[in-house]
Amino acid sequence: MNKKIFSLLILPILSFSYEINFNKSFSKVVNPDLLNTYINISVEKLDESKVNIEIEKFNDFMKNNKSITLKNGSFTLSPKYKYYDNKQEFTGYVGSLRYTAESTDAKKLNSFMDELISIKDSTKSEDVKLNISNVSWKISDELQNKSYDELRLESITWLESYSKTLSAKLSKSCEIKTINVNESQNGNIMYARAEIAYSTKAKIAADVAPINSEQNININPNFTLECK
Repeated sequence: MNKKIFSLLILPILSFSYEINFNKSFSKVVNPDLLNTYINISVEKLDESKVNIEIEKFNDFMKNNKSITLKNGSFTLSPKYKYYDNKQEFTGYVGSLRYTAESTDAKKLNSFMDELISIKDSTKSEDVKLNISNVSWKISDELQNKSYDELRLESITWLESYSKTLSAKLSKSCEIKTINVNESQNGNIMYARAEIAYSTKAKIAADVAPINSEQNININPNFTLECK
């Protein structure tokens, strides 16, 4: 009778289990692989048709471009007014053409920008303005996704090894219960060239290539292990 009571008392102790919840960061250093800049062409004319004519010069060039990637294209046309003595006076139309330009090749991007500058200069008009933003390196979606996949695999492999080590040290069976991954990208992007209205005199600036600096891609998984 006493032996049976002892067995019943020790059973809950042997079946005791608990969860371990913690975070661990995993990081990968990569070199950005994509050059990026923003282009804005604005034309201001009294006649709407003349605005469209000037805009089309740039738009035709961009549509026929095969050397770089153009994204997020947009065109807006709106009337312009000036105000004085609480009165509104129509002064013409303003057209704006915007694109994001991307390339893995600095020479191709520079050549593309040089041609844009040449088109702007050929208009010989102060009513046509070309603005090209800072050129910067960024991590492409392909490189970013590949890096996240590698980090996720690294975190899972590490956790598998850690759970086995923990099981041996605690003399328990520690199994993976959940893995939640938070992804982030850190690092400074290096720029070259200020945003200015380009002209022939500024062409030399278009040949400046930005510094490609390393950036960190991180994941910060939350792990839950159950040991019993």
